[in-house]
Amino acid sequence: MRICFVSPTYFALESFIGGGERYAEELSQATSELADVKLVTFGSRPQRQRVTSTYERVILRSWTSDKMTPFSPYLFRELRGAEVVHCFQYYTLPTFLAAWWGHRIGAKVFVTDLGGGGWTPGYHIDQSRWITAHLPLSRYAAQNLPGRQRPAHVIYGGVDLERYTMRATLKHDGSVVFLGRILPHKGVHFLIDGLPEGVRAHVIGPAADSGYLARLRKLAAGKEVHFHHGLDDSQVIEILHRAMTIVHPTPVDENGSAGVHELLGLAVLEAMACGCVPIVSRAASLPELVDSENSGVLVEPNRPADIQAALRSLRDNPATWSEMSRGARDRACSFTWDRAAQAVLAMALANCAS
Repeated sequence: MRICFVSPTYFALESFIGGGERYAEELSQATSELADVKLVTFGSRPQRQRVTSTYERVILRSWTSDKMTPFSPYLFRELRGAEVVHCFQYYTLPTFLAAWWGHRIGAKVFVTDLGGGGWTPGYHIDQSRWITAHLPLSRYAAQNLPGRQRPAHVIYGGVDLERYTMRATLKHDGSVVFLGRILPHKGVHFLIDGLPEGVRAHVIGPAADSGYLARLRKLAAGKEVHFHHGLDDSQVIEILHRAMTIVHPTPVDENGSAGVHELLGLAVLEAMACGCVPIVSRAASLPELVDSENSGVLVEPNRPADIQAALRSLRDNPATWSEMSRGARDRACSFTWDRAAQAVLAMALANCAS
């Protein structure tokens, strides 16, 4: 089985550091254990890397400067021979072109939307006519799929359990972690606003919005909030192994919707694998990841007081925290990249046989 994954961006500082980019790269690599896989993406410099005998990673030099609207005519060459074309991000130019060309060469075309987008004819031409099925990240992501009706099968992301190991001892230092891109739709301001006195917080991730970061620093005045940018996985894991909890305070609008944000909380799963108890908003995909009262705490979105109450409860009840820490690890173990890859291959085989 020859599968070509197509993503407009990739997981690196010069591209994007985000859950969507990590999802594409991790899923591609895991699927290469089961099939012949090529990941095609775009950047400012071309690169071709044969990672393993069944996994090739190709960065095409984009002819545009817009990272979310990359283009290279060599995309069509890279799709040659693919039996399956799996695109990430529905509303991007690479997906439009890869779906059209994949359909034309007789490949089965699947799309996993990651919530972002750029300029594409797909806003005016219904590209779903070329798509075999949608593979959304979560049930939440499956609620409003674009284009004409097509089959949809949820394939959750996973966590590398060998990298994100359970903490050596069942204890914590009382600290709180936020992990992800520092943007308003992540709701970090609600965490800082609700942080109890004397509790240390680590805000970890790239500062994608300098104005928002300045707002957070002002809000954090007088509190023990540490901002970390550019940490590698090992440094992040070291903090997660000590922390009491990860807080993911995804906000909602006046209609109670998180929109296309947080279609899957990979950072939450990674923290849970380390025994970090999650406190997350009852919004977007997060209730699908956290089994309330067993592996974490669900709070109402946009309410710092609820975050504060949950943090105090975990801090003041060590037995409850220990039970939830073990539950968080157990829950994370049900989300693996191997399972995601097996689901992708099953979909490919079922549709190629039909």
